Amino acid sequence: MKNENNENEIEEEQLYSGAFEREITEPFNPKDVDIISQTMVISNIIDQLKCGDILLEPDFQRHPDLWNDKKQSRLIESLMIRIPLPTFYFDSTEDDKLIVVDGLQRLYAIKRFMVLGEDDEKRLKLTDLEYLKEYEDRKFEELPPNMQRRIKTQTLTTYVIRPGTPDKVRTSIFTRINTGGLTLEPAEIKNSVYRGQAANLLKELAYSEEFKKATRNKIDSKRMLDCEFVNRFLAFYLLGIEAYSGNLEDYLNDVMIRLQKESEATIRKCRTDFLKAMKYAACIFDAVAFRKITANGRYGRINKPLFDAVTVNLAKLSVQDCKSLLKKKDKVMEKYTALLKDKKFASIITSGTAAIDNVKKRHSEIGKLFQEVIEDD
Repeated sequence: MKNENNENEIEEEQLYSGAFEREITEPFNPKDVDIISQTMVISNIIDQLKCGDILLEPDFQRHPDLWNDKKQSRLIESLMIRIPLPTFYFDSTEDDKLIVVDGLQRLYAIKRFMVLGEDDEKRLKLTDLEYLKEYEDRKFEELPPNMQRRIKTQTLTTYVIRPGTPDKVRTSIFTRINTGGLTLEPAEIKNSVYRGQAANLLKELAYSEEFKKATRNKIDSKRMLDCEFVNRFLAFYLLGIEAYSGNLEDYLNDVMIRLQKESEATIRKCRTDFLKAMKYAACIFDAVAFRKITANGRYGRINKPLFDAVTVNLAKLSVQDCKSLLKKKDKVMEKYTALLKDKKFASIITSGTAAIDNVKKRHSEIGKLFQEVIEDD
């Protein structure tokens, strides 16, 4: 059974600290920002929603129904009294569909009121209106014809990110303009921007039984946090530590870009080595996998830096070496516990975890530990 408090099972990561403050060293070219302004009429929006050309519930996890009936009704009332709505942002796909970047709750209110079938239990009836009390408890079809026309002829200001905009630029745009009731998490943004092979691999591995077992089903999938963990693994595994330049977010985007173009053979190897790493992490470390030792001497929550250091090192070992570690599990745990209690190591998996030296150090220390056990006769 899934833990209802999974958000509390993951330790908050301190990416940058003190001397390790993040710096923007390679901003993208402003000319790559390809966004056009379009005026849309509500009647056209309705048609596109009916045809599925506007995606309110795309592949990445989101919540289109955060607003209650009162808030959705007030939105409709704004259209009825001709109060302009805030700007909408869309991302245009290659097949001319529109993914909502900002404005999801507003569009879902419009869908509930004017697109869903009259008998649909989710259909919105106006409630708690501020001014037009005479229209309380009515569906769209129950409004006077002139009021229906008034709503349908209202215009919306929209901005559309055009196809061909570089993925990193689109990621930045998503991050900057997503301001809705539930803003997208980094993994959700990546899953929208890097559609296709890369996103599919992340979800496949995140949903694997091996990953769930290694993390004891403690990583919440609702906001794609599980995909973020897989993203970290793939970045350090496929790109290597030497390619890391200190900007973790760019690094995670870089591996997604690469995965979009990789051969099936490489994807297959990533899959095989990931599942191998999860299998042996679960068998060797059991319930304490990826967990730091706290000040009171107990194992705490799952630690992201520890996760990528342990799993990537296991992935790069042969099956024979992994079996050797499992056979010498007690020795591994003895050395591992001592390492976690070391103040310097504890520090580098706690503060400034995105700093180049700290990334290299945690990976090298875990790798050295595994080799010492393997070579110990």
